[in-house]
Amino acid sequence: MRARRVEDLEGTMPLAVAARRIVAVRVDELFGLADSALAGEDVVALHDMRIAAKRLRYVLELVGFCLGDVAREAERRMRELQTVVGDIHDCDVLLERLVRRDDFGIRGMRALGARVSVRRRALFVDFVSCWSEIEATALHERIVAATSYSPNGAMSRA
Repeated sequence: MRARRVEDLEGTMPLAVAARRIVAVRVDELFGLADSALAGEDVVALHDMRIAAKRLRYVLELVGFCLGDVAREAERRMRELQTVVGDIHDCDVLLERLVRRDDFGIRGMRALGARVSVRRRALFVDFVSCWSEIEATALHERIVAATSYSPNGAMSRA
């Protein structure tokens, strides 16, 4: 997944302004992947979501202080999301390799594939739960609010 370009960044702009613009784009990338990733079978969407969570987390680690308290919570949630979706991805990669090599015909490999499939399903439940918590706390809306300007140009508080 290629990172979306952040428009209108200038080296002379205040850090807080640039940070809000970058975070707004990274948040939009992440939340734009949710429906496809939650469908469960879209391996690419899940992997893209992991990458988007990683990008958002790293930006928040660097400039989250410009966004207030919501950034710390978002950073923590992105770490959790990145971990669970990364673990799902590891299962997907292993299962794909087993299928591609046609190792399911070997008894031990068939058992391994079954165990990895069970683990993936459990991790997906964890992912849905993690995402539900993110939605229940209105994290998306609060981050968006923290990246917005009030009419007088001051940074809003979330």
